Amino acid sequence: MEENKYQGLAGWLHTRLDEWRDHRDSNYLSKWDEYYRLWRGIWQASDRTRQSEKSQLISPALQQAVESSVSEIEEATFGRGKWFDIKDDILDQDKQDAEYVRNLLQEDLESTGCKDALCEVFLNAAIYGTGIGKISVEENTWRYPVEVPIEGTTVTERILEEQVMTDIKIEPISPKEFLIDPSAVNINEALGVAHEIIKPRHTIIEGIENGTYRDVPIEGNYNEDFLDGFDPETSRADASDQIKITEYWGKVPARFLEENESMDDFEYDSDELVEAVVTMANDSYILRADRNPFMMTDRPFVSYQHDLVPSKFWGRGVCEKGFNPQKALDAEMRARIDSLALTTTPMMAADATRLPRGVRLEVRPGKTILTNGDPRQAIMPLALGSTDQNTYTQVASLQNMIQMGTGSSDTGVSAERATSAGMSMAQSSAIKRQKRTLMNFQNTFLIPMINKCLWRKVQFDVERYPVADYKFVPYSTMGIMAKELEMQQMVSLLQSIPKDSSAFDIILISVFQNSSMHNRDQIINALMQESQPNPQDEQMEQMGKELQLQQLQAEVQKTMAEAQEEQTKAMKNAAEAGAAQPNELMIQEKFIKLQKELAAIDKLRADTENTQSETLRNIPEVEHLQSETLLNIATAQEKLQG
Repeated sequence: MEENKYQGLAGWLHTRLDEWRDHRDSNYLSKWDEYYRLWRGIWQASDRTRQSEKSQLISPALQQAVESSVSEIEEATFGRGKWFDIKDDILDQDKQDAEYVRNLLQEDLESTGCKDALCEVFLNAAIYGTGIGKISVEENTWRYPVEVPIEGTTVTERILEEQVMTDIKIEPISPKEFLIDPSAVNINEALGVAHEIIKPRHTIIEGIENGTYRDVPIEGNYNEDFLDGFDPETSRADASDQIKITEYWGKVPARFLEENESMDDFEYDSDELVEAVVTMANDSYILRADRNPFMMTDRPFVSYQHDLVPSKFWGRGVCEKGFNPQKALDAEMRARIDSLALTTTPMMAADATRLPRGVRLEVRPGKTILTNGDPRQAIMPLALGSTDQNTYTQVASLQNMIQMGTGSSDTGVSAERATSAGMSMAQSSAIKRQKRTLMNFQNTFLIPMINKCLWRKVQFDVERYPVADYKFVPYSTMGIMAKELEMQQMVSLLQSIPKDSSAFDIILISVFQNSSMHNRDQIINALMQESQPNPQDEQMEQMGKELQLQQLQAEVQKTMAEAQEEQTKAMKNAAEAGAAQPNELMIQEKFIKLQKELAAIDKLRADTENTQSETLRNIPEVEHLQSETLLNIATAQEKLQG
């Protein structure tokens, strides 16, 4: 009865997964095998361009293009310590919570091998055109030594303590093991996706014992045909120990998950579709069939295209772009090797009547050949000419075509380009080559991955990841290539800006923000503190201005008193001499001049007092403006990278 419950679900999945698998294999599988083989440098008989071809050489040009592209993306992503960031809500006054989550999540992801997994995703994307990752939640027991006191004594002992931790792992998925609805462009809009993988039997038994899977009789329920299409390097000699596991995440009819299942055909118009997870063993038995257990009901897969193919899920990788010139290069080099073999070790023509009976004619150093008569008349090499020297030029041209098609280049720096300008140009060209790939990775893979990982941590690791007032807005730092180029530009800009300019301090802080120095945070804090006004220095400066103002007022008052005294004396002398009018006019003019100077001094004092109060009032605004300026710089950098 229990098995009959899932027969309808198994049949419903079989119909769709078989169609998806046939579409993938018929359109992409043979190409993927070719790309993988050329990247590995593995020769096979189908590579022959003629029946007489003997050489089995595979040029490493495409390998170099793949490795160069992957290394550039790895450096761009992980070249700095912080390879992703989390923006806090603008309205949130406490910015420390988002920083705490970012650092904690990065530590947790790196502890589970996230970087190595992402590097493999990069490699799959370069080879096959699409990088796919799976986010899994596991409960693991962490063991670490602790020192505890021995009861009743002052002595301590070291013991091993265990703690159950919820780990989030990133698993790279080969496109050969991934199925998706062919009509979908991305994972979210697809009816569903599935991961097919070969696992040893004991892992399934362990899952049954711990309650992850249903207890089903999987013994002997396998078909050797299901191993077709999987990598033979990963298969085992004993097929009975191998279990094909198909893990489906997507929409299924809700009634297939209920106890009273109807065996009627599925109808889109009447059947309700719900997000679910279904695990099958050997395409026969349902090990698990539940509604999506995640609080966001999202699917645990993320993907990106190395090079975008419009309206398609599967992208275009480095191997596809360099495939044709690589095949031409291999044919050219194998033909040249065969030609060199014929010209350096030529064929021999011999008169059989002049050779001893049973002699084996071969050419090798130190070989002695017996002839009946003159050997010059018995043996003669067949001159086939020399290898065409133009083939070397053709090989160089084909290698250049691979570089042009894949966007790769020689990673070495020539002497003429070993300058700051040359290095800057080289870095700029590398950024331009990989910018589209980096943006695809950031927007369609990294950001959804960080969101999903955070959601899993908040759901299953509640003690270490409490629900706070921040909003998760992750973004990639885009790595060291763009940052180093920006730093060079800012350093050049510093040389043309006066040191007393406010822009000088802002640019200097940005330089250290983009650097990878271990103590850059301390340096930035010190620079920001120096750039802020010192209240004590401002107070001392204000006191000095007031003292100068008081001295100036005293001098003016003294001058006015002397002028009044002189005016009095002059008026007295003028009255006595009868010539008061000219002297009085002169004194009045001098008095008016002194009054104007006094008014100017009063205005200066008032302006000084207003400036002081305005400065004290604007200190918070200046601090806010400084932080807003730094934020605008970061936003502008993001737009430039975009």
